[in-house]
Amino acid sequence: MTRPRVGLTLDVAEDGGRYFLKREYADAVWRAGGIPVPLVHPLPEGSPEGAAALLAGVDALVVTGGVADVPPELYGEARRPPCGRVNPARSAAELALLSLALPGGLPVLGVCGGMQLLAVALGGALWQDLSADLDVGGHEQPHPKDVPSHDVAVEPGSLLARLVGEGVLRVNSTHHQAVREPGRAAVVARAPDGVIEAVELAGHPFALGVQWHPESALAHEPRHLALYAGLVEAARSRR
Repeated sequence: MTRPRVGLTLDVAEDGGRYFLKREYADAVWRAGGIPVPLVHPLPEGSPEGAAALLAGVDALVVTGGVADVPPELYGEARRPPCGRVNPARSAAELALLSLALPGGLPVLGVCGGMQLLAVALGGALWQDLSADLDVGGHEQPHPKDVPSHDVAVEPGSLLARLVGEGVLRVNSTHHQAVREPGRAAVVARAPDGVIEAVELAGHPFALGVQWHPESALAHEPRHLALYAGLVEAARSRR
């Protein structure tokens, strides 16, 4: 059986001179039955033509996490001091990919910052800093980053529930921002303090965002591989 090609967005160094990607993403795609394909930023960054050319070569898309925050300007807010470093070029490139992938029915998985950007692409908005905006802490997990450290409650009947099961799932998450408004997405998991931990788009074959890192947590909780397996299966069905 031919393996679907799964595009993985890349992070970029502060000086813009190097792309990089944590190996766990590629390993999870391969274990799930796909072929990992790194996606550079469309040139010029954010161009529809570049995004279309990249997506033409893949059967699914993973918008990965990274070290930069989503620029608040993308959801109509001014940047405040608690917001961290941003990478406008990367965010513009990923938004261009999402703007074509979502209406085109391409299976999409957003991870960590990728989940936040997915919500923004669907008309949502973020908390710029959980501590400053909500007086909420405990979401920036210390090392080791791969060990699940808190629970989320999974919404019954959701795509996420079909993949990992209903009830409680132990996850690993490291973030100081979070989804405030999900836009057209539905909230399908929350942390015990109410922070949104997963969203998905109803009516889409597979459009799911999770705040944690299933590609690294699966070493401790095998259910997390189901997120990548579901993405690969959706890509295979779309073919």
